[in-house]
Amino acid sequence: MASAEASDRELVRQTLAGDSRALAALHRRYYARIYRLALFRCRSAADAEDIAAETFLKAIDHLPSFRFQGESLFPWLSRIATNLAIDSQRRQKSTPLLSYDQRTAGDVRTLLDALELDGPDPHALAERGETQALLKAAIEKLPADQADAVLLRFGGDLSLQEISAAMGRTEGAIKSLLHRGLVNLRKSLQGRAEEIGVIETLRHQNVSQETAPTKQRHGYIEL
Repeated sequence: MASAEASDRELVRQTLAGDSRALAALHRRYYARIYRLALFRCRSAADAEDIAAETFLKAIDHLPSFRFQGESLFPWLSRIATNLAIDSQRRQKSTPLLSYDQRTAGDVRTLLDALELDGPDPHALAERGETQALLKAAIEKLPADQADAVLLRFGGDLSLQEISAAMGRTEGAIKSLLHRGLVNLRKSLQGRAEEIGVIETLRHQNVSQETAPTKQRHGYIEL
């Protein structure tokens, strides 16, 4: 009988044996995380919902041939979702970028913290629609492997070991991808983040907009 405490391995075994309650337990365990991961790449909440749903449909089809590389099913699910989201991106380049929901905005705050941008408070910036749009656009411009590593780490909340399993790369390679990806994002966002923060301050003060000076910051980003 499926339970909330059962391991992924046990729930997969029960699902393959025909227990729909085990599949429902896996869905409850991972749907929200898959949706948030998809939302980082998608241009509408509806698209992210579709990708999350399709991820589980594809997983069900391929579950008989799946082999665990750890104790969690999530790295495999995240790889399916990432591929689906990339396909969706290619089809919808002209669709406007959406703002993140509140929970995903929390993931944005975590990512902005890691970037160590000079200037405005990253927690305040994360709530700004402009920041979210800039971040999403900057991620889209990263090399594909860097974008995947960054999104799995900060959108999917995967560990280095789980990202390694999901991407089929060593943990050392994943750490290098994360470092390069975050450095590139910092370069893309630093000046614009300061600009957004200054503009927001000026709005509250009801004065004319001015250009904020841009500072550069260097150093290794802790993962």
